[in-house]
Amino acid sequence: MSDSDKPKAQKPDSKAADKTAISPQPAAKASEPAPALPQQPPPLDERRLTLAELLPFAKQLDADNLIELARDGRATVRANAALGLAAVGHPAFELVTLVRDSEPHVAVAAAEAFAKLGPQLRERIPQLVAALDGALPEVLDAVVGTLSELIGSCDAELTAALDVPEALALKTVISAAGRLGPRGIAFLARATAHDRSRVRVNAIAGLGRLGKADADAAMACLTVIEGNDPVPDVRTAAKQAMLSVVAREKTTVVDSLPKIPDFEARKLSKGELMESADAIDVDQMIHALEDGRAHVKINATRALAIKGEKAARGASALGLLLRDSVPAVRREAAIALGKLGTGAAGAANDLVGALGDPEADVVEAAGETIAGLGPTAREALVRGLDAGTEIHGLRVGELIGKLPDAARTLVEAFASPAVNVQVNAALGLGLLRDKVGSGLASLHGARTGGDARTRDAVRRALEMIDPKGDSGPQAIAIEGFEDRFLGAADVETAKASIEKVGVTALIAHLTDGRDVVRANAATALGSLGSTDAAPSLGVRLRDDSPRVRLAAAQALDRIGDAAVTSAAADLVGALRDADVKVAEACAAILKGRKSKMIGALVRGLETDDPRHGRRIVEVIGALGDASEILTDAFDSPAVNVQVNAALGLGLLGNDRVGKGRRALEGARTGGWERTREAVRAALDVLDGPPAAGPAAIDIEGFEARHLAAEAFKNDGAKSLPVDDLAGYLTDGRAVVRANAATALGVIGAPALGAVRPLGVLLKDDDSKVRIAAAGALDKLGDDAVREIAEYLVGALRGDAEVAAACAPVLIARKTKVLTALLKGLETDDDIHARRILEVIMALPDAAEILIDAIESPAENVQVNAAIGIGMLGAKRAGAAGRKTLESRRTGGFPRTREAVFKGLALLDG
Repeated sequence: MSDSDKPKAQKPDSKAADKTAISPQPAAKASEPAPALPQQPPPLDERRLTLAELLPFAKQLDADNLIELARDGRATVRANAALGLAAVGHPAFELVTLVRDSEPHVAVAAAEAFAKLGPQLRERIPQLVAALDGALPEVLDAVVGTLSELIGSCDAELTAALDVPEALALKTVISAAGRLGPRGIAFLARATAHDRSRVRVNAIAGLGRLGKADADAAMACLTVIEGNDPVPDVRTAAKQAMLSVVAREKTTVVDSLPKIPDFEARKLSKGELMESADAIDVDQMIHALEDGRAHVKINATRALAIKGEKAARGASALGLLLRDSVPAVRREAAIALGKLGTGAAGAANDLVGALGDPEADVVEAAGETIAGLGPTAREALVRGLDAGTEIHGLRVGELIGKLPDAARTLVEAFASPAVNVQVNAALGLGLLRDKVGSGLASLHGARTGGDARTRDAVRRALEMIDPKGDSGPQAIAIEGFEDRFLGAADVETAKASIEKVGVTALIAHLTDGRDVVRANAATALGSLGSTDAAPSLGVRLRDDSPRVRLAAAQALDRIGDAAVTSAAADLVGALRDADVKVAEACAAILKGRKSKMIGALVRGLETDDPRHGRRIVEVIGALGDASEILTDAFDSPAVNVQVNAALGLGLLGNDRVGKGRRALEGARTGGWERTREAVRAALDVLDGPPAAGPAAIDIEGFEARHLAAEAFKNDGAKSLPVDDLAGYLTDGRAVVRANAATALGVIGAPALGAVRPLGVLLKDDDSKVRIAAAGALDKLGDDAVREIAEYLVGALRGDAEVAAACAPVLIARKTKVLTALLKGLETDDDIHARRILEVIMALPDAAEILIDAIESPAENVQVNAAIGIGMLGAKRAGAAGRKTLESRRTGGFPRTREAVFKGLALLDG
């Protein structure tokens, strides 16, 4: 506020006037007899006064003098002046400045004054909220209480006050709304209609934080915003807020998850869930859809699909998952809805929205489910014509085209005043071609007039109905464009030709079937520098070819900050790339943009891939405020974020970890087990493991020769020192390590704490040590083997004797070690892969497991799964196994195709 906006106060003309200002004196009439003088207001400069002391003298206090005293150098005078202004009911601007006064009792007095003024401070509310940034906690709490009382009477001013940074909005106006429960939710919902996008975003953030107080009202408001707001950032904020509203507390979800084996550990196959069909409770599964872990949500969707029409009441919850950040979750949700029969109609709007998904398999699954609903989905499809992107609108129009009265439906929609609906309805009529019927007249009548976008869509629709021109992307007349990978220098030489081709044609070439064309198109787009190409280049960061992925990353870097910011999530996702060059290029791009990438990097911490998580925290570690970022991330309820943030704090080292150390030390107990393990590992990195030496083991030959299990049984397993034996697992002598492992196996359950070190021994240089470790783990039982299964699977590589010792340990645990076995298929060692497959083949549903595994994006997994299906033989692989192999004889990786033919040969004997 400028000085000209502040109330003007008259300056006293003399010292006598100053005295009057501090202690006002009422004037007596000289002509009248001297009546009893009224009591005088107490002096404002002698002691701290209370509001109750000043209220009786409200008419004797002068507002202008009080304003002048609010600027006095004495804290007592300023505090009393603030209370005096409240007594006279004058919301002066000076009161706003006092809430951040250097003297706490002055700021508290100003807060009390605002409480007294109530609705009278209407015009000062936006200024007051802005001034609360940095106010004392007790002052902030008092003013927030006042703001909450004003909701309902000063809504316009409180809404305008949301035009501040989100952090300030959350602790002021939004916090005030939170004290009113449903009334506060209603206020925030009204605020989302404001014309300023920052006000809308902050109101949406408030609904996300407080929405559980009235979830139905919050979700109804957010759903409308997410589907209709013209600003992308506002729609994104609404989507995130919706997820927050439906999210449940971590402990509540965990405690109520179904008791199905490995339900929380990994993605279960449909066969495994079918075995537990009787244990599937629909309400529990609907509840599990809100879990933060992708594999838990996938398990829940598959379980609901098994229940079919009996799970119809879960349609709305499944529909919400169609907005999930993980593509596999969205796909499974769409598939599951297709199994609910007509009950899926409750999620029709969500399914139509999923037609705009960037992932083709999600779109395909959603389309199949909508097509199965038939006319039931008509209204949702018509609403879906108001899609913001053309491809989304085309998909909606295509599905409408399958309805019995498609032409009439599209003609009625074409009459809508909304331009998006007009455009998509016109294109939908074009897709009908010879079935357009009366729609042709509607199109002819709209070739002139109206909106330019509508006219263009009408012309294109008429072209679809009666094609006249060529189709396909424009050819690129650059030497070598389709024959060899071009470098940036080659592209710069031909830049004039590239500019003639244009961005649109180059984007079309990004979907070419040839790696070299896609890579060169990406490089050319980088040379043009158009940010319009950023979304398409982001998709190419998931291309099958490393050369294409690298070219896409380099192109985004060349285009600049705007493109990198737009594709930030894709770049963070590409840090998991198996190709080191691609991962390093993406890391360098992210590091170069520093704080602009923080949001995407923190969201990327929700990964269960250790390599991916480490690369992300290494990028965050390059930022100056890495400690604060990682400490804030560590407060997330998501276990993957906690684990990766802990790792990142450990990597910062003691010099940079700052307040992160306190966060780590406070999380050594309680919470998730994986988080506690990560915290201990991080503290070990910061401080180094504690130094300790094991005591001598009083068993003859312990340090001299390999001992059998009987040698330790004779001494009495209970008397063996577990901690000391665990210490000997890292001894420099192979014979000692082997004997220590054998002894721990004899001890049994009390030695479960040594499971992890025993797992490490499965990578020992000495084969006898590895064999002893495998035997010990076998004796420790199922839980020990499950925890260390990944190491046992790794030990199947190499020495045949070691593999022979590990395989029976894994086979005995069946599906309990399936997760580790599937991860192990990511190996390029043929012998190792065959041994893993032999273990998987011992499982009853090996065929389904391997059919699921071949869908992995990892080339090695595809190769090994294909061989495994062949090893099962025609009878066990069944028709599904053969179909899986036959569908992959073309396309994909060359090694996968070669493995598929080998698998088919094995099936045919």
